[in-house]
Amino acid sequence: MEIVSGLHQIRTPMNTPGLSFVMPYVFEGPDGVTLFDAGYGTTEATDAMTAALAELGYQPGDIERLIISHAHPDHLGMAGWVKEQAPDSELVMLEREWEWIRHRWIDFQHWEDQSNDWLVRHGIARSEVETADRAGAIGLGGAFSSPRGFRRFMGGFFGRMRNGNPDRNWRRSFRMDIEPDRVLQDGETVEFGDWVLQAVWTPGHTPGHLCVYEPNHKLMLTGDHVLPRITPNVSMHIDDEETGRSPLAEYMDSLAKTARFDSRCGLPAHEWDIEDLPARCNELIEHHQERLEEVLLGIGDGAATAGDVSGRVHWNTRPFEEFTIWQKRSALGETLSHLEVLRADGRVRRFDDDQTRWECV
Repeated sequence: MEIVSGLHQIRTPMNTPGLSFVMPYVFEGPDGVTLFDAGYGTTEATDAMTAALAELGYQPGDIERLIISHAHPDHLGMAGWVKEQAPDSELVMLEREWEWIRHRWIDFQHWEDQSNDWLVRHGIARSEVETADRAGAIGLGGAFSSPRGFRRFMGGFFGRMRNGNPDRNWRRSFRMDIEPDRVLQDGETVEFGDWVLQAVWTPGHTPGHLCVYEPNHKLMLTGDHVLPRITPNVSMHIDDEETGRSPLAEYMDSLAKTARFDSRCGLPAHEWDIEDLPARCNELIEHHQERLEEVLLGIGDGAATAGDVSGRVHWNTRPFEEFTIWQKRSALGETLSHLEVLRADGRVRRFDDDQTRWECV
C-alpha cells in the first residue's frame, strides 16, 4: 500500500500467536530503497520481501539501508539476509539499542541461566522453569555460555532457517551479532532524496526503541512503541534490575513525547494505521495507570511475589496459570515494571529473602 508518493507499506509473515505479519516500510530514494524494519529471517519472510520489492520495480540488491526500530526478531531478523543481498547497505539503529544488544546478548555471560533463576526468585516454580528449559521452550543452552558460542549457534541456525526450516521458535530466527554501520542519537536525521527521517528515542518496549518522524508529510513510524489495538509488552528483566532501569516509567514518558509531535497519522509495525496518534498515546497511558491500580490491588493485604500478583490481574488472552513459560516470563516482567513504578511512588515496598516479595505501604 502506498502511504504517500514514494513510501510503501508492505507485509512479511510471522507466526507469533495473534500476529500474522509485520509491516516494513519502503522509502524510494534516488539510488535505491531504504527500509524501516524488515521482518523475520525466515525463507517465507525473505521471499515476501523479494516479491514486494519486485512489485515496486526493485530487487534486494537495491536496498541502500535498513533502519531498525528495535532488536526483536520480527524487526531485526532479516538484517543478515539484507547484508548478503546488498553488501554495501547500511544497517542503522539507535546507539542505545546497540548498547543493549551488546550487554544482553553478546557481553552478558550466562544471561539465560541467570534469567531462569530470576524467574524463580520472583515466584515461578523451579520445577516449571526446569521442565520448560529441558524442552527448549526457554533457552538455547550452551549457546549462551560465551559470545563465541552464541555467534556460532545463531549463525548456524540462521543458515538452516534460510534453507527452508519453518520458524517454530521466534527467538531462534534472528541474529544479534551484526554490528550496525551507523548509530543514531535522539533527534538526529537520516536524509536522502526528499526524505528527512528524524530519530525519536522512545524507550520502554526496549531500551533503545526508535520511532521515525518524517516532518514533510507529518508521519510517525512507530515500530512497536504504539500499536492501534494491542498494548506492547513493557517488561522489567534481570539486567534492568541491576542497572536500575524502570521500563514502564520510560514508556509513559515516551508516549507523552510521541503525542507532542504534529503527526498526521501513525504507521505501526503491526495491525493497521493509527489515525489519531496523540489520542492513542493517551489511551495507552490511561491503560497503564489503570493497570497500576490493578497491580496494587493484586498484592492484597500481605506480601506477594510478582508471580502471585501476575496470577491475580486480568490478561486479555487467558489466565496466567494457562500461559506457556515464555508467556509467563513476559507477563511477570510486565507486572514487575508496574511494581517498580509503584515502589518509586512510595505506594509499595520490596523486600528480599529466599524470594522477592512486595507489600502495600
